[in-house]
Amino acid sequence: MDQGDVNGRTAHGLTRRSLAARSLVLTGVAVTGAVAGTVGVSGCAGADWYPFDVTPDVAVLRSLIREKERAIVRHEAALEHGTGPAELLERLLEDHLTHLDALLDALPEGVTAHDTVGDEAEPPAPVGEVALDAVPDTAGLRVLAAAATSARLDQAAAVTDPGLAQLVSGIGACEAGHAHLLARA
Repeated sequence: MDQGDVNGRTAHGLTRRSLAARSLVLTGVAVTGAVAGTVGVSGCAGADWYPFDVTPDVAVLRSLIREKERAIVRHEAALEHGTGPAELLERLLEDHLTHLDALLDALPEGVTAHDTVGDEAEPPAPVGEVALDAVPDTAGLRVLAAAATSARLDQAAAVTDPGLAQLVSGIGACEAGHAHLLARA
């Protein structure tokens, strides 16, 4: 195979990178066609087409509920240890409690707030997240609020119900306000 000239161009004027990308695309099309031919193309005609036990809306709600419960624990610990202005932290805690109530109300009837598969009462904190037993200061709470704000965009886009998307977006806007207030504290 021709390795090309010093500029990385092959005899036909294509770069090696574009040639490699083109071959990957063709390979992907061939594999996709083979899989579709093997499995059969049935679409979502059946009632059981969705492969998960919960809908995307319930998955997002459960995730948000866990996040709000963690935020409440952290704000209560910050208040208890006096790591920030009490009046502000109480106000933010009230917002988190209100958000939690709204999220619990948004759950479909008969759906629990937590997945009942595991025996753990509290799921482990995601990698890189502050441990729940740590007492964050105002700066730490601000970082958590800012991170939560950006996560709400993806969560609002992931849900199918427009009302739920609006609720998630509203919570994100409130958390952006929290980050701003904590930065000024």
